[in-house]
Amino acid sequence: MPSASDVEKEGISLGEMNVKLLKKIEELTLYIIEQDKRIQKLEQRTD
Repeated sequence: MPSASDVEKEGISLGEMNVKLLKKIEELTLYIIEQDKRIQKLEQRTD
């Protein structure tokens, strides 16, 4: 992701930014799914 100062100086392509944001959303979604699986396993251990 470009820094705020880079965007301010050089601007940014909205298409390029959308691709980067969608990729980041996908990464975070996969991370959340993995964390949820870990939490479920831990909860099963305590039952």
